[in-house]
Amino acid sequence: MNTETIIVNNEGQGMKEALSMTEKLGQNQGLSVKEQLHLRLLAEEVFSMMRTITHDVEADYHVEYEGKSFRIFLEAEVDELTREMRKTLLSVSSSGENSAVHGFLSKLKDVIGSVLLPEDEGPSMLSTGLISMGSPSGYHSEGMYEWSMEQYRAAIKAEQGEDAEDAWDELEKSIVANIADDISIFIKKTDVKIEIKKAFT
Repeated sequence: MNTETIIVNNEGQGMKEALSMTEKLGQNQGLSVKEQLHLRLLAEEVFSMMRTITHDVEADYHVEYEGKSFRIFLEAEVDELTREMRKTLLSVSSSGENSAVHGFLSKLKDVIGSVLLPEDEGPSMLSTGLISMGSPSGYHSEGMYEWSMEQYRAAIKAEQGEDAEDAWDELEKSIVANIADDISIFIKKTDVKIEIKKAFT
């Protein structure tokens, strides 16, 4: 089943309503208080990822659910990621350099920004390095890009070297990565969709 679709934007409009709807959904589906908090946290993080890379854009938010299994969706049309927006994206690191972007979620934000970045800017090191291991379908001629946390987790677990060890350590320390069953990012041209899966047992 699907919840209603709520329109949110990067200034926070609609997010309170969306979070309230998500919490109520968790209650109605029989989640414990702790599980409700985890579901809300996942919703908050999907907003966080989108807010970092968007500018004056609206996104559609909804949740698909069956029993205690949930799929959180956020989808937005981003017409253009400008240099100024790129600077905002890079500001998540203290030095403003891609190589200094720390943390699992910060890397995901950088991946989204890199794919949407105008061609003259070029891709970041993160989108072409270890993080690309989570890209089951990669780039296609029609401009499709797909990334999966579970693909990424499996790939770095099988990889050797310091970079892989650091990437695994980031996953282990990430609260969201430990709560979510999977996180997927789909980008086709200027359409960005983030999906988070979680089944409570």
